[in-house]
Amino acid sequence: MLWVAWRQQRLQLLVTALLVAAVASVMLYFRLDAVSYMDDHGIAGCLRIEDGCPVDAMNALSDTYKTYASVIPMVLLCLPVLLGMFAGAPLFAREIEHGTHVFGLTQSVSRRRWWATKVLVAGGPVALVMLVLGLGGVWALKPLNHVTRGPLLTPGFETQGLTLAAYTVLAFAIGVAAGLLFRNTVTAMAITLAVYLAVLVSLASAARPHYVAAERITGSVAQSTGESERGGRSWVPDDAWRVGSTYYDKSGREISFNPSGCDGTETIQTCLTRQGVASQAAEYHPASQFWSMQAVESGVFLALSAGLLALGAWTLRRRAI
Repeated sequence: MLWVAWRQQRLQLLVTALLVAAVASVMLYFRLDAVSYMDDHGIAGCLRIEDGCPVDAMNALSDTYKTYASVIPMVLLCLPVLLGMFAGAPLFAREIEHGTHVFGLTQSVSRRRWWATKVLVAGGPVALVMLVLGLGGVWALKPLNHVTRGPLLTPGFETQGLTLAAYTVLAFAIGVAAGLLFRNTVTAMAITLAVYLAVLVSLASAARPHYVAAERITGSVAQSTGESERGGRSWVPDDAWRVGSTYYDKSGREISFNPSGCDGTETIQTCLTRQGVASQAAEYHPASQFWSMQAVESGVFLALSAGLLALGAWTLRRRAI
């Protein structure tokens, strides 16, 4: 059974490996190129302006690599759902559509073994290579920390570290479960895309800010935004994820601030002062919380994946095919 499953999935696994290798090669090239650029311009090891790095040189670095830093995360963001659609969704749906599952299930192979072998052979290597790609991405993108604004912000968080593999496992599990429930490849692929996006967006907006406790800092209007945020040690770090703001007047009472009421010709500090804001408190997640937040979100996605795979196994066991 293991040999048969490998024969069925080998082309798909080879294509996946080549695709991941191509993306990894591009990331390796740009890391080496960025390190060389930083050495040549006297900013070797500079990750943030607030660490004392020269502003002009860091902004030039951003201008040089901003296209790459915006494109590669989008590619990485698409990989998990594409692998789920093209590896998970057809895994059982295509066999049931073509009737080839009958041969496997009449060769003294139980349904449970047939299901488990195909899931492990098709999904295990894909998850592994995506885990390597995600962990390598942290290393590859680190020199461009100033350009990407750090790994906590979207899409950096979703495309580095542990989550890239966890997202892939979830997309694969959705595809497998949908294929067994609906027995149609195209339907399973469409459901994989829709459910995956719904889970990803809802967790990112509703749950992720609460994985770990946010830090809080208060500053005057002069420290609040603009150049001070990117260059001042006393305010929110440039690579932190800001999740909330509170505004206060001179007497310390909480007031509202309307950014749309700012004149395009005035600075944000002037606009804050004009609306009566004297100080501001910010809640944020520092870059040091990256791995703890990654672990929590990966655990959530793996738990959801386990539930979906169990649903598919239950469906296979209970329904006649």
